[in-house]
Amino acid sequence: MERAYRNLGYFLLALLPIFVAGFWIPYLSEIPAFDPSITPAVHVHALLLFTWIALLVFQPLAIRYRAFSAHRLLGKVSYVVMALIVPFTLAMIWKEYHEKLSGGTSSIDALKAEFVSAAQLVLTVTMYVLAIVRIQKRDVPAHMRYMICIAFFLLPAGLARTLGYWFGVKQVTSQTISLAVIETCLAVLIAFDIRRQLNARPYVVAWLAYNATAMVWIALGRPV
Repeated sequence: MERAYRNLGYFLLALLPIFVAGFWIPYLSEIPAFDPSITPAVHVHALLLFTWIALLVFQPLAIRYRAFSAHRLLGKVSYVVMALIVPFTLAMIWKEYHEKLSGGTSSIDALKAEFVSAAQLVLTVTMYVLAIVRIQKRDVPAHMRYMICIAFFLLPAGLARTLGYWFGVKQVTSQTISLAVIETCLAVLIAFDIRRQLNARPYVVAWLAYNATAMVWIALGRPV
């Protein structure tokens, strides 16, 4: 691992409280008596999300402490987790879409409201595929950077919920803040790598892709 990223695992670990806070009020605090709206698919989706976050944290720590066998094993586990994340995230999008229809929202507006979730899923899968392609080509630095991008793309799942449930921030505002935080973090990482004459291309790709989705979201009227 590049020296500048030696403590990456600890940095990613620091993001965990944001996800715990974000899922506390609508989910974790209800254990074991869940609301009927919390279906089995929701439980699986939540378990997969936290499993993925754990993988993002443990993988760089395994490299830092030279546990290369554990790193490779967890890498193989990530194939299965990502393969499950996709259908269960789509199930959540479908569930939320129908809940909005039941609440009187038109089908067009309900579809628009799911744009952010769908875009985040597409971006996450894209970054993961790029990360796998790069590691297969023995390009470890690029692989690491694409995985970092995934961590940031998942941030709204915790940050937007934390702002909404704990601080009463409107959903459209919390999503806007999350988008701004992600774009700022990616811009900082680009500058960080350029200053150290490292390859910032993965961050640039992620920044451009995320800005494109943000612009579409804004053009749609920032639906939530």
